[in-house]
Amino acid sequence: MKMLKTLTALAYLLITLAMSQIVNAQEIEVTIDRTEIARGETLTYTIRVFDQRQGMQLDLTPLTEDFDVLGTRTSSQIRSVNGAVESWTDYIVTLFPLNEGELTIPAIEINDSATDPVTITVVNEGPRSNQDSDELFLELEFNKETVYVQEQLLFTVRLYYTINGIRNPQFTELEMPNTVIQLIGSPNQYEKLIDGVRFGVYEKRYVIFPQRSGPLEFPDILFRGEVTDGSSNFVFRNLNTRRVTAFIEGTSVEVQERPLAVQNSEFWLPVSNLTMEETWNTDLSGLQIGDALVRTVTMVAEGLDGAVLPPFSDLAVEGLNVYPDPADVQRTFVEGAIVGTRVETTSIVPVQAGFIEIPEISIPWWNIDTNQLEATIVPATRLMVATIEGDAPAEQTIVTSENLAELLAAAPIVDQGMIDAQNEAEFIEVDASWLNYLIAAALAIVAISVYQLTIASRKKEIADYFRDRREALIQKYSPQNNEAVAFRQLKSKASGRDLNGLRETLINWCNHFVDSREIISMEDILQQKDSVELHEYAHGIQTALFNNDNSRSSAGDFDHAGFLKLISSLRRQKLQALKQCRQRDRFALPPLYKT
Repeated sequence: MKMLKTLTALAYLLITLAMSQIVNAQEIEVTIDRTEIARGETLTYTIRVFDQRQGMQLDLTPLTEDFDVLGTRTSSQIRSVNGAVESWTDYIVTLFPLNEGELTIPAIEINDSATDPVTITVVNEGPRSNQDSDELFLELEFNKETVYVQEQLLFTVRLYYTINGIRNPQFTELEMPNTVIQLIGSPNQYEKLIDGVRFGVYEKRYVIFPQRSGPLEFPDILFRGEVTDGSSNFVFRNLNTRRVTAFIEGTSVEVQERPLAVQNSEFWLPVSNLTMEETWNTDLSGLQIGDALVRTVTMVAEGLDGAVLPPFSDLAVEGLNVYPDPADVQRTFVEGAIVGTRVETTSIVPVQAGFIEIPEISIPWWNIDTNQLEATIVPATRLMVATIEGDAPAEQTIVTSENLAELLAAAPIVDQGMIDAQNEAEFIEVDASWLNYLIAAALAIVAISVYQLTIASRKKEIADYFRDRREALIQKYSPQNNEAVAFRQLKSKASGRDLNGLRETLINWCNHFVDSREIISMEDILQQKDSVELHEYAHGIQTALFNNDNSRSSAGDFDHAGFLKLISSLRRQKLQALKQCRQRDRFALPPLYKT
């Protein structure tokens, strides 16, 4: 009989555990608005948690492998049917697929349970958006379908829109191997009339230099942004927004190798035009030994960055001392195309008389418009240098058979008499002590005049001004008017044992931190809903303060470290949210139509 009772109890326990598992399995449901979507569209993923008593934070990190989480919101409901009350909370997540094909929405851990994985299919249906195609679409543009290695390729992506208030525009970043990519200036915004409809245009332009031959694959371009209807929630002060997306399939451009004519050439400059200009700082006629000349050669290439242009004025001419300056390299954009400039400046001093020839400069380059090899030439320059009768210039080369080391090691001969004579000839002593007294007296008169005219007659006004400024600064940095000062005082009190001081500083800081209501007492903190995490510690402070048994032991029981960690975390989260809000306002697109 005893054995039978034991088996009955064990069976009841097993049935209870099984029923508990069934109930737990039914506490969470997941749904999606559709199982097949087009590339560039968004998906609504809903997690329903039954009989939830309080809010919780979901870890959506597993979703970020194949999706972008564009937004989240919650919805709680209660339903009564025939006396049976049922309640649940929906966590609604907007997902943006990053790839095509079959994708799996992974399981999410919630309250020691996990959701079921969900499989969806993403198909490519061409350029599209989650709005009407007449309201929002993308366009890609290339200046050429085929380019040479290291040739300039101009790429433009444009967003056309007719909906107002697009904020936080984001495009797929161009990241392609074996390429040099530069964004041309800032994005352009303008309007364009298409078939009688006025569109706003948001345009980004790039210049790309492929470094390897073969097909250059461009990625799919995705656009994501937000649209606001202009209304806002009064309590939370947030604009009502919705996500908008657009998608256009990537393409490829063929990159050709160098032509056979320049396969082994030292220079490879694929440009549409290359010019060179030589200038001198003085007239070249009538030169003498020791004269200083400055030669400037400027190269301008249409279609290459100035940083890749080769050096070209390396002179080594007998009879000339040459002193080159560092090259000046520049890059500009003209009508959307890159123009590179390299300027080389050289100082030249003739040290030998007679005819001296500076050789020509010849730079070969490939004309991408005509597909021909061309060359830009700076002609040779002949200098006629005359001698200076009776004087040997400092720059003239003197041939000597003496040992150079001995000449440098010899001590210089100093003629002190000659130095004294030069000093006496160049300087005249003047007794200027009376001038110093005169300057000092003038400064004293000016100082007394300024004091009498501006300060003495307005002493009271100046004193009142400084007193007002001091009081304004005190008010500005008081804990009642400055959140940062109030937070520092709260942190200081939270590290000690003074619960009364902690209570006062907490009320003062919460009055800055909580936006939904004015905080003047601990009861206000317990009633606010912005940060419910503070309720536990507010109860702890109140309990410790009004505990009649032993106030010292109660103060010791209060979790000061946990409280300090919580308030620091809450403040950091709010400051980050304010920073993101300011960034959204800064980078918001202006409305297409003025109202």
